[in-house]
Amino acid sequence: MKLCLALAICSLTLAAQEMQHVTVPTTTSVRPVDVSAHEIVREVAGQQPYSSVLHLKGSVEIKTPVCLEAGANNAQHCSGYVVFRADEADMNEQSGQIEGRGRVTVTREK
Repeated sequence: MKLCLALAICSLTLAAQEMQHVTVPTTTSVRPVDVSAHEIVREVAGQQPYSSVLHLKGSVEIKTPVCLEAGANNAQHCSGYVVFRADEADMNEQSGQIEGRGRVTVTREK
């Protein structure tokens, strides 16, 4: 009985640690947005590139690079990220709009 309980706890712990990751290219930055969550489901809305909504559940983290145009030929200089964290979120790949639910925080990280 104790062995079964121990195995069940280990299985739950391993399942809780599994994260899914997606890299989302953007039209506004040279770097993509990094998205991770326990569950990621893409809802495709049409045939256009980036015309889908990502439904994210469980330990959602969306890292958006901070990039500015500077220098010759409008080269982009990137430094750090804006990090959005939430219990759940929907992210529109085309518009970049993020709708968070549950505990939501937004921070700047280097």
